[in-house]
Amino acid sequence: MNYYFFNKNNSLVQISNSILKHFTGSCFHDTSKELDEVFAKKQYTKVALMLFDGFGKSIRELHLNEKDYLRRKKAFTISSVFPPTTVAATSAVCSGKYPIETGWLGWRQYFKNHNLVVDMFTNANSVTHEKIPGPILSELYCSYTPIWEIISKHNVYSTSLYPYPIDPLGPKSLNEFFSEADRLLKKDNSHFYYMYYPEPDSTMHIKGINDPSVCRLCKEINKKLVKLARDNKDNLIIVLSDHSMVDTKYFNIYEHDDFSKMLKTINTLDARSCFFNVKEEYLESFAEVFNKYYKDYFVLKTKKEVIEEKWFGEGTPHPLFEDFLGDYLATSISDYGFTYEDFPLVANHAGSLEEESLIDVSLLNI
Repeated sequence: MNYYFFNKNNSLVQISNSILKHFTGSCFHDTSKELDEVFAKKQYTKVALMLFDGFGKSIRELHLNEKDYLRRKKAFTISSVFPPTTVAATSAVCSGKYPIETGWLGWRQYFKNHNLVVDMFTNANSVTHEKIPGPILSELYCSYTPIWEIISKHNVYSTSLYPYPIDPLGPKSLNEFFSEADRLLKKDNSHFYYMYYPEPDSTMHIKGINDPSVCRLCKEINKKLVKLARDNKDNLIIVLSDHSMVDTKYFNIYEHDDFSKMLKTINTLDARSCFFNVKEEYLESFAEVFNKYYKDYFVLKTKKEVIEEKWFGEGTPHPLFEDFLGDYLATSISDYGFTYEDFPLVANHAGSLEEESLIDVSLLNI
């Protein structure tokens, strides 16, 4: 079956490594040839990387016309990492490393030593949705040094901008976010900023990709970027996303008894790409039962295939990487995902359709 596999020569990881190379002279992985060419033409000392969650190529083209600023300023197209989902993709951007290296693979991960499935960003039990007492497990086991901290050690003012509630003191609206971005960009010193905003992803999850409110939001972001770039012409502003999105329908993992009885835990990772942890007595028969119901909608890979085919990228594996993997990976080649509870999200991401992985990169003020 055909599925889209991320472009390891032209992904989010290459963007971050180009920025690292520009400011520090060194990097972890290959760089983006297109971005390197831009940096080679001018010694940019003021750079901002702005990431709007879910605002990938297909969403831009759906809600912005060809004459809109962001589309006119498109410089090139890249892919996300696998899976194209916020946990894996933003961690790749922020670290300059692949998910296999950081351990940030998807929204839900199984920590064997705690026997818990954990929501990585919120430290909640994925089954009960209650906060897990004690340390935040993702930070305890999967910490990394973000690129702005690396850059800050090279006589460059470098920091990040996150909105509330990610940053309890961060901006509480799109207007406030752009106001703070403008304040930072106006600093006279050499600087690099990573600026993250959770839209239009959050709204699309609730309302779907075609809702008028999503269109209004995309156009508002586009409009505010025009002013931000115009008012800060001495800054190179790189605008991209972590992934794109598709409207999604769901299969419940409990709908077929002969399938659900094989599972040790709920499905982990994400809805459109799932790990299944299988009871030992069913390891040999799992694929047959899975394919009986789902072969037209998902590609199924064994743990061995996931590792050998480098689905989560290259580099030195995180110490818990293989523990995080399920016995099988199912990745969507359709508009379906898996759920284990009611009220699944209307639009989603993390599967293996090209449209949810491709990202247009716009360069402002070159």
